[in-house]
Amino acid sequence: MTAPDPSRPWAITGAAGFLGSHVVDALLARGTPVLAVDDLSTGRAEYLAPHRANPALTLARHDIRDTVGLTELFVCHRPAAVIHLAAVHFIPACNADPARTVGLNVGGTQCVLSAARAAGVGRFWFASTGDVYAPSDEPHREADSPIAPFGIYGLSKAMGEQLVALESRSRSEARFVIGRLFNLYGPRETNAHILPDILAQLRADPDGALRLGALWPKRDLVPVADAARAVIATLDSAAIGAATVNIATGAAVSMREVLDLLGELRGRPLRVELDPAKVRPVERGHLQADVAELRALLGWTPHTDLRRGLAELLAVELPQ
Repeated sequence: MTAPDPSRPWAITGAAGFLGSHVVDALLARGTPVLAVDDLSTGRAEYLAPHRANPALTLARHDIRDTVGLTELFVCHRPAAVIHLAAVHFIPACNADPARTVGLNVGGTQCVLSAARAAGVGRFWFASTGDVYAPSDEPHREADSPIAPFGIYGLSKAMGEQLVALESRSRSEARFVIGRLFNLYGPRETNAHILPDILAQLRADPDGALRLGALWPKRDLVPVADAARAVIATLDSAAIGAATVNIATGAAVSMREVLDLLGELRGRPLRVELDPAKVRPVERGHLQADVAELRALLGWTPHTDLRRGLAELLAVELPQ
């Protein structure tokens, strides 16, 4: 496939969200125009505000489940690529409303695929998750690890992957990337995951005890800016057809270790009390990626320097 026309924008669904806003930053920084699609139900317009005066950014407030309207938008703007990030991905919210989760994560994905096809988009990136894998204490490999999600979020993303694979089989001229994202961290989080919860509690009461759930599960924590770079680079680098790749660091740490590092960075230990309301009834004990495929494709992976990543996050969220 020839290189895309640099004058044509890349469309991003969920562009005003956590990862989406960082992808917007990275694309505009390299001179790629952006069609930012977001219904702003979770995403925040202020995350795109620094680019408001940039003529290379077009913000379209739109529900991705409106296939007709989305198709008209894509046909009008003729994006060279679509990065599909819009989803319900906060697991408590997914569990509380499984019908909405399936409607947006599965039905919405099909709407975006259909609109991209109608507009002749040749590159498509789909945000999946490491949560599609069966629970294991071993690092997950794209080709070998069993796919067996145990919650509605992971199941909805596994179904989305199947839709992307089906579309790729009927569009042999296009390239599709399924990116299995692991646990992102960094500024501009839009959901009440544990790190944003910790920071919110520290802002409210810097010396108080943190009320948290389980601290023992281990996660592959990925700096969001590096994840954004990887999203773009995998779509640039992947061959025609469909590729599946973990977007992760290849290392796993517990939240207890994260709290210890935060305490060191703040110069005093953090006190923690168990909040039973935040303990999930079913908890995945270990989630870690094998990143050999990502390294082979890009020559690099997101960094594993958690101390540096947390220090950068504190500088933004809790400036001294």
